[in-house]
Amino acid sequence: MHAPIFYISTLRTLLHRAGALVLVLCCGLAGASDFRDPVGQPFLVWPNIPVVRATDLGDYEHDRKLFADLHTGKGDPATVLAALQAVDSLQAHHERTALAQLGRTLNTQLIGELDRQARRINTRSPKLRFEFAGITPEELQRASAADAKALGALRAKASRVALVAYITYTRLEGSLVQATATLVKLGSGESQSFTVTVPAPTLADALARDIFDYFQGTRFSQHQNPLAAREWLMAAPGHADQLVSREAAQRYCQSQNAALPTAGELETAEASGFYGGGVALRPTGVYHIQSGLYDTAQALADKVRANHIASVPNGHYYCIRNPVDTRAARVRR
Repeated sequence: MHAPIFYISTLRTLLHRAGALVLVLCCGLAGASDFRDPVGQPFLVWPNIPVVRATDLGDYEHDRKLFADLHTGKGDPATVLAALQAVDSLQAHHERTALAQLGRTLNTQLIGELDRQARRINTRSPKLRFEFAGITPEELQRASAADAKALGALRAKASRVALVAYITYTRLEGSLVQATATLVKLGSGESQSFTVTVPAPTLADALARDIFDYFQGTRFSQHQNPLAAREWLMAAPGHADQLVSREAAQRYCQSQNAALPTAGELETAEASGFYGGGVALRPTGVYHIQSGLYDTAQALADKVRANHIASVPNGHYYCIRNPVDTRAARVRR
């Protein structure tokens, strides 16, 4: 699984698809719905992993534009080899800088740590395999002088490579480093990134664990919002961040063709959370609901209590409404 040293610092094997990598470096292509698809299929990853200091990304605009043009079909095919040679020089430059900055060869360390993670769980089928697709150093050296047949064979071998990777990093205070490893699908340009902030000596281990867990771990289904048919409304602008009475909360909700939520609706929304179609409740907040008050500081069985005086400002609130009911009300008007 480890990459031979003499291979490091070349990307020539990617040939006709190398533009995709630099385009991603430049433009940050978006990820797929699930980057790990197809399920059960391992990915062959090119073992050369450029390690780029974040402040250097702006230094190679000309080279990135050249590859972006090639990737979009604007470049002259005759310049492909020259562009690949430029990438080789760029990669070698960044590797020297990274070695000086980080004191280690992060490329080979990351591959080694991923290998160690696979051995840790005793898997014989790791999802990521780092290989050079059977391409020899001699083939790489002869690429510029290869005839059409040899070049076609070299490209066929390179087509087995599914992913390429690059790492950007920033030195923080002391030994801390923030690094982002990005994997790119050569066929589509889709990408998946992993970011860690750790001391430099543990950088490869931290990135490897995140990458390994993502590819080898259980694939959970997407959260289904149980209240997707409802609309949540925030409290009135004048009621933000203050306690109001049940009467005031009800009046505002009714003015929006909505109502206070039931205890079950607010409990479900709290469990779904702000990013799952629900709402964010204060850790020690009290909220108006149809049956009284909902106290987030209490255990689940004790969250709901009666509200005996509806005119006292003693709770925050959200409103909830059914869009179908709202449309029907508009029709009646």
